[in-house]
Amino acid sequence: MELANQLSAFTWAEPLDINGVPMMGIPEKQGISFGQAGYLGSQFSNESADDINRGINRLSRLTAKAVLERARLDYANKIVPEFPSYFIVEPTVICNRRCSFCSITATNRHGMMKWEVYDKLMKECAKYPVYGLSLYQLGEPMLWRDGDYTIVDMISRGKRAGFKVVNISTNGDVDNLHLLNASWNGDLIISIDGMTAETYVKNRPSTKKEDAQVVFDRTVGRVLGFLNNREIDVLTNLHVRIQIINNESTCSEIVDFIRFWIKQRGVYDVFIKNLDSMRPWLKEQVVSEEEDALKASAVADMPCQHLWSIGSMVVDGGFNACVHDARTELTDKSNINSETFYNWWHGDYMNDLRNEHANGNFPYPCSECRERDCWLG
Repeated sequence: MELANQLSAFTWAEPLDINGVPMMGIPEKQGISFGQAGYLGSQFSNESADDINRGINRLSRLTAKAVLERARLDYANKIVPEFPSYFIVEPTVICNRRCSFCSITATNRHGMMKWEVYDKLMKECAKYPVYGLSLYQLGEPMLWRDGDYTIVDMISRGKRAGFKVVNISTNGDVDNLHLLNASWNGDLIISIDGMTAETYVKNRPSTKKEDAQVVFDRTVGRVLGFLNNREIDVLTNLHVRIQIINNESTCSEIVDFIRFWIKQRGVYDVFIKNLDSMRPWLKEQVVSEEEDALKASAVADMPCQHLWSIGSMVVDGGFNACVHDARTELTDKSNINSETFYNWWHGDYMNDLRNEHANGNFPYPCSECRERDCWLG
């Protein structure tokens, strides 16, 4: 994925000094990973921290690599798989943050997903060889409720449907992180976009104005409390990832952020997340016109990877062609309550949209989107 903010992001060409350990980090589809195992292991080994982390990633993500390579091959040949191996589902559009780089401020969706809606999709997914499920789009998934059901029930249901990996992304400022003590295979992404209260509030202001002076310390305290009390199960691959967005406000704090969080108990890695410009919905709010022109030229005629590889269902059970589609415009209104995902995936709307992209014709909002390259790397 090309940086959307090439002129203002933090970049480096030499290893960073992470508490005396030189680390470049490991490039991934949407950013750079600094793994704790390599950071610690290199202090007792002749291997570099990055080499140790590469080895661990190869061993722990063999299936993920095979699935990704299959998806890349299908995309390159414009082959539509029978059923996507990866899904992104939106449990809720309710959030306790109004992040400056998030298109939740532009969405026309609201509320929480009904359990029956989610369960219906999982029943269909169970018929196919699915691999990965992410339970987040615009809202804060840890706030999701439907009667007695919580996000842990969504995780368990996804596993029973056959998903090998289930991912959650949270801002961490919730009182129920302890629900995630039970281990499962997947990533728990905790986004703390700043090393100081001032920077954090610029990026992740609370929906409550009275929180401004306390929200950073409270969030860090809650996350540290979760990490220190979490039962670590070495038999599972739950990767706790502490994440910071790479933008102009954080670039001077990124190294200190890595230095602090990579030392904390229970952290798998610290991730420097590439910024998504969300251009169709946030305009120049996230990246400058000059930066946008650079990214636009990089993806000028590129068909979106998402259309050939990822399934998306929003909060009301509707299907849309892209999870970045904040206003739910890339759809023919198909919904799990009246249609199967299989029929949507192979239906006229999706096939026509894929053909448009393949021929270099991009309808709005695709025409203004710069993130066509972030899904498969």
